Amino acid sequence: MKKTATLLAALLVAAIPTVSLFASCTKDEAKEDEKVDSEQNAEQGADEEIGRLDNEFSPNIPEEDVGNFEGRTFSMLIGSTGQVIYAEEENSQPVNDAVFRRNKLVEDRFGITLNIVNTGAGSGGDGQGEATAQFRSLIESGDQTYNAFTHVQHTGMPQMILERYFVDWNEIPYVNLEEDWWYQNITNDLCFGNKIYVMTGDYALYIDRIDCLLFNKDIFNELGLEYPYQDVLDGTWTWDKFTELVKLGAEDLNGDGLMTMEDDQWGLSGWIWELAPALLISTGYAPLEKDADNMPILNQNISDAHDKYQRVVDLFADGQYSHAEADDYGGSVTLFTEGRTMFYDTFLGGVTGFAEVEFDFGILPYPKWDEDSEYQNRSSNMTALTYIPVTNPDLELTGAVLEEMAFQSAKELTPLYFDTVLTVKSTRDVESEAMLPIIKNNARFLYDRFYPDINHFVMSKSNTFTSTYQSSLSQYEADLEEMRELLLAED
Repeated sequence: MKKTATLLAALLVAAIPTVSLFASCTKDEAKEDEKVDSEQNAEQGADEEIGRLDNEFSPNIPEEDVGNFEGRTFSMLIGSTGQVIYAEEENSQPVNDAVFRRNKLVEDRFGITLNIVNTGAGSGGDGQGEATAQFRSLIESGDQTYNAFTHVQHTGMPQMILERYFVDWNEIPYVNLEEDWWYQNITNDLCFGNKIYVMTGDYALYIDRIDCLLFNKDIFNELGLEYPYQDVLDGTWTWDKFTELVKLGAEDLNGDGLMTMEDDQWGLSGWIWELAPALLISTGYAPLEKDADNMPILNQNISDAHDKYQRVVDLFADGQYSHAEADDYGGSVTLFTEGRTMFYDTFLGGVTGFAEVEFDFGILPYPKWDEDSEYQNRSSNMTALTYIPVTNPDLELTGAVLEEMAFQSAKELTPLYFDTVLTVKSTRDVESEAMLPIIKNNARFLYDRFYPDINHFVMSKSNTFTSTYQSSLSQYEADLEEMRELLLAED
């Protein structure tokens, strides 16, 4: 186990671009020679970071400050997501027990009590709305009970950010967001200006809700095809190659001339509400870009966006190669477990649910748009994000606790989680192991508006991006102007 965890830690760090936090908030302007230098230094950087993680405690909390928190209570309120942060007791389940040990260590380290409360809000839209309303009510009433909330990135949370309900993470002591144990990619898609109002770390197992592709090795073997692992490592795992394979993987098994979910084999399948957005993000599409001041501007390259939407819709339009299920989630899972799909979309956290399948499968990141692009895997809307309310009674305690929780999770929880994924009967290969950090470190969000609904286009099998976007443009512009005004407003 220790050897596997060490190897995974090295892979995780080697895949992380060497950039400053605020550089990651702006449009990537890195030169090719910088990319080469980064690749040449990756192994050395990995060794250095492993040494950093070998520290017993976070190096960002001075030892002389540790005793300052004795007797205090850190309270966190869990919304529709983030329940993994709490473990009531050890129960012989590896992830649960690692969480329990981590929380106990943090309590003992600072001499504090962790009070982690679950709102009980459901994961669906109604539950998300209830949790958002509860957070808003607590803050507006001046309630100082909670140091932090965890919740989704949509369902009213962007508006609460704009209305200054949360603390800028730059003001939180001890937290160094440039460390590997913080989800730096959040700043690319959800942070603007010089403020960071939302973040999360390894303590929330955000990797659990990142989309990946599972592929059926038996289908590849039957077709005499090479597994795509080397293409991923070579940077040649592109949409063109992916689309070609999807078409090769589909087959009318009963020969009736009709492709159905129940009877035939598909090149690609999944739950539409996750699959379609994951495909769109992998093309590199983003509804918002950033100006020189890191402020949001609309991405109005309509021709490019239309082409990317078109490639997604084309996978499903003729009904012959790909299947996106919108109603029967269980049926979409069965398609994969019965071995009747070449590629299947799932979260990394869903991999362990396929331990009993009778065929071998591997794990892949989503393809990139072309060889000059970067891999981009979707962080689901259900990723557990952390918000610090302006009613927070103790920012020093908050920073110390979250920093230590994130650090300790990077040491044990994340490698253990990946190891758990890899111990699924059918995924015991070193190639899949090398895919995991690529998936983790290239995750992205779609900001919660300013773009037409890709799910609707896939279901209608028609791409009307240009006309839909243009008809909504005035509303997008008005919403963006309001957003910019709120971002520029004085605190």
